[in-house]
Amino acid sequence: MKIPKAWISLLVVIACIIYSIAAQATINTIGDGNLPTRIVEVANPQSRLPATKVLLPDWSRISLAQLPGISQSGAIDGSPYSQTLGYDLSRTWNVGMTPDQYLKLGDISEALQAEEFSLQAIQAIALGTQPEANTDINSIDLNKIALSEFPLIGEQTLSHLAQVVPELAKTQVNNITPVATLLKSHLIAASNLTLAQVLTQYEVGQMKLGEIDLAEFSISSIPNLDAVQLQQFTGWMNSNVSDIPGLGQVPLGLMPNPITEIGSLVMRIDVVYGPTENRRNNTISGSDVQGFSVPCTEKDCAYLELDDLENAGRSDRSKLEGKQWISGKYQEVEGGRGILKAVNNGREPTGRLPFGKAFKVVVMEPDETTDTVDTALFFRFCAWRMGCTPYFIGPVPFFSYKVNSLIFVGNLSEQRTNTASLPTGATREPKAKTTNGTGVIEKINPCTFSNGSQSITGQSLSGIDLRSLSNAIAEIESAGSGDYKAVGIHTCADGGLNCGRALGRYQFMSYNPYAVQLIAAKPGGQELLSQVEQGHQPTEAELFEFFPPADQDRAFMADMANKIQVTQEQIDPATGQPFTGERLIERVAQKHFGGDYSKVDGNGSDALGRLSLKDYGKTALASYRNGNTDNGTLTCSPNVNSSYISTAKNTENGR
Repeated sequence: MKIPKAWISLLVVIACIIYSIAAQATINTIGDGNLPTRIVEVANPQSRLPATKVLLPDWSRISLAQLPGISQSGAIDGSPYSQTLGYDLSRTWNVGMTPDQYLKLGDISEALQAEEFSLQAIQAIALGTQPEANTDINSIDLNKIALSEFPLIGEQTLSHLAQVVPELAKTQVNNITPVATLLKSHLIAASNLTLAQVLTQYEVGQMKLGEIDLAEFSISSIPNLDAVQLQQFTGWMNSNVSDIPGLGQVPLGLMPNPITEIGSLVMRIDVVYGPTENRRNNTISGSDVQGFSVPCTEKDCAYLELDDLENAGRSDRSKLEGKQWISGKYQEVEGGRGILKAVNNGREPTGRLPFGKAFKVVVMEPDETTDTVDTALFFRFCAWRMGCTPYFIGPVPFFSYKVNSLIFVGNLSEQRTNTASLPTGATREPKAKTTNGTGVIEKINPCTFSNGSQSITGQSLSGIDLRSLSNAIAEIESAGSGDYKAVGIHTCADGGLNCGRALGRYQFMSYNPYAVQLIAAKPGGQELLSQVEQGHQPTEAELFEFFPPADQDRAFMADMANKIQVTQEQIDPATGQPFTGERLIERVAQKHFGGDYSKVDGNGSDALGRLSLKDYGKTALASYRNGNTDNGTLTCSPNVNSSYISTAKNTENGR
């Protein structure tokens, strides 16, 4: 029987749509979990399908201080450049530091132009008075911030302040209390004179405010100081971002030169390949020095193979299909410019600049065993008119993806290069240790309370009493509000992709995979979850039918056991060592509150704004120390399916 061509075309389109829907179910779960995201619809003119939704960083809510801490320490000896630059380029950065702590205004000048800000403008963003402001940063009060918290002011001479601060030269010294105090320290009594008169009558123009203790004065003690652009202060380039009050919290999308997407190209991750690959020439990675199609001609060519969004299979190929984004962990390229190009031997990880020049996005570890890949950001240092180092300050953890996820690529260039990348010599890091020797941490089954190779006896794991931890968490979450009967407000997380309510004694979100497994295993459970996602508030009877106390305990302890297994393999930025002891308890509690990828000791909170992540961990630890334990056993209900979810969504707690 011959099938009409029209039917064949229709079947192809239907298959494509089914494939697209399946792919979107995957792409919508990607993300770091700690960084705010937004949903963008991407229309591909080459596609026969409707627009596809993709998650992108929401730069209107991400600041330098909110980016994750750096994963590797380092330092630069700047003495060879000091004489030429006019200041010392020496830098040191340690594990856990956020970019605002190791970047200077000069480093981000070209990319963000933050020096155009005044303190007044930063305050306006913090107060949300700008119409485009969309930020959660706390407002700053210049009346309450000491001048000592603005170290740049201590480097200014009286003569320079008189030139750059509006109306200051005409102001009487007795109305500029820091200046009056400085003059008195030199036995000059001139409080009834204006600053201009003092500068004329006395040789004090080169005196600097840093000669006195500035902690005694607020920023507002110098009239109109907040109106001065940062770039008008002497030495502004060498000021750390964190030393400018409020600047580290300004969203990158609200900078004078805001971060945004460069171009619009989004591609699908088709396959991931490890470092055993070699000779890859169809690349889209490189540097702004060598171009972004640098081939990998030697060994260690780990990469992502990308496809366009046509989703019509390999029979319908385009020039975009099969593009390769090479891993910067294993391959490096030329980078930097000017005299600073020589730093780090002029090398940086291969990658792309899809969000502009502030940082480089680098593919790190493609893992064929899990079909996942991690990405990271790398920063650079710059000196005014003297160039910039390569992008080698990193890695700063960014987004993680799975095969079939969509990834933002930006503009592609057809420019080819004859020079190839060079192997870094990096090796694959051993995966987290487990008792089964597979190298993959297995999820604890909330029904059997084991992971197939390890049963948790005595309800204790890695020295942590799970029952005591459960009571400590419950004291924060539901004490006085219903305990096992507690139901939270309806809220959404991950850019609106996960919506639901916090349920029960431990306030598990209804989309938590452990809660989902136990609830959905019961007749009618999946329907209840769908209703809760839309806003339904479960009754006490519904909660006890579908998520009874025994299941709440079971899900909580399984989740905590998994968090302990993973967290004890991670590095504590406060110590540079793996999480252990009380710090392990604090971090596990933080993850319960803010999600597995929440910032360590972060200031973020939930929808109710009760506690910060850091405070939540400390409160849970204090309660745990009290040793409030009770005896209980975990048994499986007959109607609970013993199979369990192997991969949890990376979601923040949206309570």
